[in-house]
Amino acid sequence: MPNNLHTYHKTLQQLRQWLPQERITRLRNMALLLLGLQLSGAIHLPLIVRKWPLPGKIPSLTNRLRRFLDNPQVSVRDWYHPLAQQLVQAFAGKEMRLIIDCTKVGFDYRLLTIALAYKKRALPLVWSVHKGKKGM
Repeated sequence: MPNNLHTYHKTLQQLRQWLPQERITRLRNMALLLLGLQLSGAIHLPLIVRKWPLPGKIPSLTNRLRRFLDNPQVSVRDWYHPLAQQLVQAFAGKEMRLIIDCTKVGFDYRLLTIALAYKKRALPLVWSVHKGKKGM
């Protein structure tokens, strides 16, 4: 747990640099989300919050995370842009492998993603959702 707390504080510090005008409560929740995603290796909210360095019952923490994710004041693109810039800058002058992927999401939508290949992971740089079937 102490390592989780250290990682949380380090992440929060970085977020404050990237988004200095953002409310601290939102930055804290984002830092917790990123920590939970990294440590759990999962996308299911209850599994994410189990890795948080906070006391509380799993359902309560899950509801907290769900409220944060549903907050219309949190713009995914605005929040992600500084991270995507950092990823590209980290590879400046080096060979980068980009992955282009089209994935079906929902009944009649597809997600187009361009990601940076890194250590058997795909780190998204840009994405967009389009109406239509995969391959169209």
